Amino acid sequence: MRSPIYWHPFLYELSIRLLYGRHYNERFFAVAQYVNEGESVVDICAGDCALHRYALKERGASYLACDINETFLFWAQRRNIKTKQLDVMESGVPQADCVIMMGSLCQFIPNEKKVIEKMVAAAGRVVIITEPVRNWSQSRWGVLRWLGRFGSRLDSGEAPLRFTQETLTPVLQACGFQTVQLIAGGRELIAVLDKSRLPTSGEGPKSHT
Repeated sequence: MRSPIYWHPFLYELSIRLLYGRHYNERFFAVAQYVNEGESVVDICAGDCALHRYALKERGASYLACDINETFLFWAQRRNIKTKQLDVMESGVPQADCVIMMGSLCQFIPNEKKVIEKMVAAAGRVVIITEPVRNWSQSRWGVLRWLGRFGSRLDSGEAPLRFTQETLTPVLQACGFQTVQLIAGGRELIAVLDKSRLPTSGEGPKSHT
């Protein structure tokens, strides 16, 4: 059964606000700083489109919200947000200057590299990924673990595995991300791959944190 937080964008935003507290808006501005004025943006697993509503709308970005949740997409359409229903595991990612995913990569474990590769192939300039690395589902307390796992449950079932900074950083660096750093009070990792900085053929990937 799908978690209640995916029943409606209001419930989704409320849960994320409770989780991140005073760092809620910081996440969106941390992403937006890598998006240039007027660029095209594809937001994978866009959810309630908070990135657009709180950080990108005023920058004149051409924004496309991609998600598998029909309720979320209908809600976005009623607010004049361009949408596309997308199962990223089954379909290609639409092309854009900037391809972004916030807080959803764990849903694709153990196929996260496949998803990242699709995002890189679709991006004209930059790929940006944020992912929580401190989660209730990893708590030593059973009740918190259950809440964290049930809260992220999709129709396809529970996604019990979560990333930590130690497990996610090597994956991102191996995929060529040049910037990998903590945000939101250390709760979340942001990673940026600037395609203009990728090594030429014959060179290995260069990364820094």
